[in-house]
Amino acid sequence: MKKWPVIVLDITYRPFTLFSHTKAFILTYTGRAECLEYYKHFSIKTINRKYSAPMVIRVAILKKEWSRSLPTRKTIFLRDNFRCAYCGKYLKDNDVTVDHIIPKSRGGKWEWENLVTACKECNQKKGNKLLEEMGMKLLFKPKVPSTFEVELRKWKKSEEFMNVLKIYSISSFKALCQNL
Repeated sequence: MKKWPVIVLDITYRPFTLFSHTKAFILTYTGRAECLEYYKHFSIKTINRKYSAPMVIRVAILKKEWSRSLPTRKTIFLRDNFRCAYCGKYLKDNDVTVDHIIPKSRGGKWEWENLVTACKECNQKKGNKLLEEMGMKLLFKPKVPSTFEVELRKWKKSEEFMNVLKIYSISSFKALCQNL
């Protein structure tokens, strides 16, 4: 069964994370969450009944501002949308590598701002040199994404879902529209 993304807001109506529609339905059905928006063209069917599928829910917890996801290979690829930071080529799972902008051999750390997605060719060309030494440039500056941004990139987004992002003024909306 295909799963649909549901925006989860905290008690102050700020985006917290994303759940599958089934998890969100269970939370709303049991009274542990309040549903604010439903999918218009999608429902949950049981033997006896048909329920509207939640698209935005609010839970009674407060999101911690400092909550950030840690850089992993997968989250770096998601942040960069599987695009090489040097040549701009879109990559498949088996062609993608992580590159340290400042190489580990020169004191580069495993941090969001020092890690980018690279194709094998660009990563090998750069090697353990600095960008200036190789005459290479980054197409975009790596940044620390919020946990919500990383979660959002994991899901396929329908037009209806994108409109809800706009309604709730979710800050990463522009970046997501570029990557659809």
